[in-house]
Amino acid sequence: MFADYIEQQGGDENSIISAEHIDILTFNRIVYDRLSEMQKRIIGRVHSRLTAFEKENADMISSYLKNYNINGVGMEFGASWNLMCISGVAIPADLYSLLKSTGLCYPAI
Repeated sequence: MFADYIEQQGGDENSIISAEHIDILTFNRIVYDRLSEMQKRIIGRVHSRLTAFEKENADMISSYLKNYNINGVGMEFGASWNLMCISGVAIPADLYSLLKSTGLCYPAI
């Protein structure tokens, strides 16, 4: 699994958690030594960007609120065109599309 690989490489807790999320999205198919160079490059990009996204938006991601309004200004969670929630993992749509290009995100493989 990718999280094991990141842990062996000395990754910090945030990067290990992001790697676990990538494992969830790829149905635990990542055996790093068996990936093609293209897959390794894409997964590395997704991992670094997902780690940064999760760190910057930790409060919003862990929020149980669906929407919030105060003094006429509101914010809604979960109904965004650029943020997806797949199997409980919040990921920007562009990152998920990039991860799908590895061919590891399809359940019927």
